[in-house]
Amino acid sequence: MEVILLESFDRLGQIGDIVNVKNGFARNFLIPQKKALRANKENKERFLKIKNDLLEKNKKIVEESKLILKKIENQDIVFIRNASDNGQLYGSVSPKDIAVYFNEKKIAIKPSNINLHTSIKKIGIYDLNVKLHADVGCNLKINVATSEENAKKQKFESETIDKSPNESTKIADVKKIDQDNKSKAAKSEDQILNETVEDKKASKNSNNIDSSINSAETNVVKKAEKIKNSESKST
Repeated sequence: MEVILLESFDRLGQIGDIVNVKNGFARNFLIPQKKALRANKENKERFLKIKNDLLEKNKKIVEESKLILKKIENQDIVFIRNASDNGQLYGSVSPKDIAVYFNEKKIAIKPSNINLHTSIKKIGIYDLNVKLHADVGCNLKINVATSEENAKKQKFESETIDKSPNESTKIADVKKIDQDNKSKAAKSEDQILNETVEDKKASKNSNNIDSSINSAETNVVKKAEKIKNSESKST
């Protein structure tokens, strides 16, 4: 179904865009919530009349959302929960729980504005996204622990891990250099060994040649003496 958007939606469109959506999504959500109109001739004319009011309202929402964002973007969100020895929570932490957390601090955020990347059912630090408007949002972390002390410990460990990739890269570079040096040393040793073997082979071949020459010379001398002896007897 084609509809005219009366609000901006992430990955769907901006105010006034005519988009094609599933019938159920339009009938059950967009149209009843007055977030869109059917894209017929009558509604297109109606939209032109209310367009400026919608844009002004949207601008106000964006400004208010940015103010809320400033209040939460640097906050440490800590939840203290009971858990088993293996860290499994007796329950879970839901978007509704997080919305209540903010509301208690006089910050109006709906559960529908909170997106968890994974279910929170164990202690640990988790990423979450707060989307207050299609154009206004931020990423936060939630620290779920069994005590304030453990929460601080988890935060410290998490920050250490976040910094570790650079350290790991340095260590990897050092290991690589060390390995290269060892390879060069091993290569040098192999070269020396090969040269030694070649020298021995060359020396052996040289000795064999000398031996052959000496043997040939001896045979020539013997033959010469034999001929000389034969000539002496004949005379």
